[in-house]
Order: sequence, then structure tokens, then C-alpha cells
Amino acid sequence: MSEINYSALDSHIESGVPSNVYLICGDDGYLRRSSLEKLKAAYMPAVMPEFNYNEFDGSTCRVEEIAAAVEMLPVMTERKMVVVKDLDAAAIGAEQYGKLEQLLGALYDTCVLIFFNVSVKSSVKSGDKQGAMRALIKKFGTVVNCKTPSPVEIADIIMESAKQMGAEISRGDAAFMVERCGADITNLLSELNKLNSLCRGKITRTAIKENTSQSIDVKAYMLASNVIQGKRREAFEIMKDLFDERTEPVAVLAIMSGAFVDLYRAKLASSCGKNAEDMAELFGDEYKGKEKRLSFSFRDCRRYSPELLRRWCVKLYETDAALKSSKTDGRILMEQLLAEMFLTAEAFR
Repeated sequence: MSEINYSALDSHIESGVPSNVYLICGDDGYLRRSSLEKLKAAYMPAVMPEFNYNEFDGSTCRVEEIAAAVEMLPVMTERKMVVVKDLDAAAIGAEQYGKLEQLLGALYDTCVLIFFNVSVKSSVKSGDKQGAMRALIKKFGTVVNCKTPSPVEIADIIMESAKQMGAEISRGDAAFMVERCGADITNLLSELNKLNSLCRGKITRTAIKENTSQSIDVKAYMLASNVIQGKRREAFEIMKDLFDERTEPVAVLAIMSGAFVDLYRAKLASSCGKNAEDMAELFGDEYKGKEKRLSFSFRDCRRYSPELLRRWCVKLYETDAALKSSKTDGRILMEQLLAEMFLTAEAFR
């Protein structure tokens, strides 16, 4: 029937015609949980839930149990609901998968069946059946694909959530909040709830600056940016803050490495006459929501030679290997990395 994203789910529900079966999947955990709650609010029976609602753990139940619940008629209501969490189609075996196909091909309007992925993990055996199940559910019902939202979409969620709290925040300030606090929606809504309690109505940029914490992602990216710009004091201060907050060195290094890989890619792309849009198209979803940072990479890469960028990337790789194999304290290794990166840059001036 169809595949929709989270943004289209409200319109789908407002149409008043539920699908017989749904698959809620995708990268963003908050959007997956929110999608399930929306479908429950719209279609879960209000009367006699003990007879009209069933929930199964897909990792342990058999398809026969799901089928029995689906085929049982609703009691004193139009339809019932069955939710199956984390069914891994690649792990249930050919016989059970065949029965699942039969079940999905014979659904009636008396039940709304929802397959909900609590996590995004699937069996290591094969991804083929997971893809086949997704296609099967799309054939008979609706796939709700909760892809990682763009910063603009996250800002919309913040504004809508603020409205539901009885508060107000401008689009510009919502976008600033995403830049400052990161893209984790659960964390953002927690910060929003705190701001609402403090501001009592109008949430301002000043309040956001004074009462929210920068995410680890943002701080680590700023650390990389300061190295790129040759700002030693600022870089070491951010490094100190991260370690004072007990941030894992490997987490900081991963984000730093991403920033320098972007810079190196941008340099190579520029040398071939390509721009940020070309690079975003080439790497697809890897740069979704990171268009601004990508443009910064193209701006900054002009000042450095490919050889310097290559050497920086090599030092990042060597530090990563040392963090994972050496007994040397991670803080010492990271501080040594910063010092060596600044010294390497000086050698190319």
C-alpha cells in the first residue's frame, strides 16, 4: 500500500482509514516510539482492553500466537490491536516466515496489527528477510519509516512540543537549540521541559544559552574546528571540559575524526571541481542534516594542502589504534594528539 515518514503519519491517521498492518522502523528511536503512541491513541480500543489489546515479544513468541490473537474477534468494539515488538524475520526460520506471509495476506479490518522495532538491530544471519518483510508489509499495509530527521524537522518537533507545553519558541531559537544541544530528540525535549519551567511561557535564546548544556557532539566538533583554525588555547580548554565531564576519549576522537575526514574529502572534491552539493549527493544519507558543516569544510579546506590534511588523518588513525590497544591513559593520548596536530600544521606554514 504505502511507505510514509514520521511527518506524514498525522495526515495518514486523519484520513480515518487505518491500515490492517504497520511496520514502525527507522534510525530514530524517539520517532519510532512516538509513532507507536500515535497509532495507539488513534486505533487502540477504549473498551475492554484485556480482550481487545495484545502485545508480544517478537524475539520469543511464535507466529501461531500472533495469528491466534489477530484472528480473535474484537469484543464490543469495531476493531482490536495487536503489537509485536522486535520480530526479526531473519531469525525465525523458513517455516515461521512462511506462516507470517500467510497471516499478512489474510488480514481483516477487525484488527490493527503493528510490528514495532524497539531497536534498529537485526539478525546477523541475513538482512534479506528483513527487507522482504518490509516489502510484504508495504504490500498489505503501511511502513512508517522513522529516518533520522533533518535539523529543520527537529526544530519543528521542538516548536510543536513547546506549544503542547503551553510555551512559545521561535523557529530561529529552536534551530539554535538543535545546534547547541545536538540532534538527540529525547535530550532536546528534556532540555525544553527544563526551559519551560524556568521561562514560564516565552523561551528565549538567552535562556537557552544560560540554561542548557552543549552536547558532546557539538563540543567535540568545536574542538576539531579550533584545531583546524590553529586556536591552541581554545582547543585544550574544550578538551579539559570534555574530560572533566568524564567523556570517553574514543567518543571525542570519533567526532573529531569525522570532521577531518570531511575536510579531506572536501579538499579532494574541490580539486576535481566539485562542490558541497555534489559531495552530499555522492555520500547520500551520511551528510543528511550536516549540510552547514559540510559547507564549512569546503570553506576551510582551501587554506590547507592535501598532504597536511592527510597527515592529520593519519595521526587521528594512530591515536584511535593507541586508545584501543595501549595502556596509556586516554587523556594523555588525546592531549598528545592535539599537540602533534598543531606542530604538524606549523611545519607546513
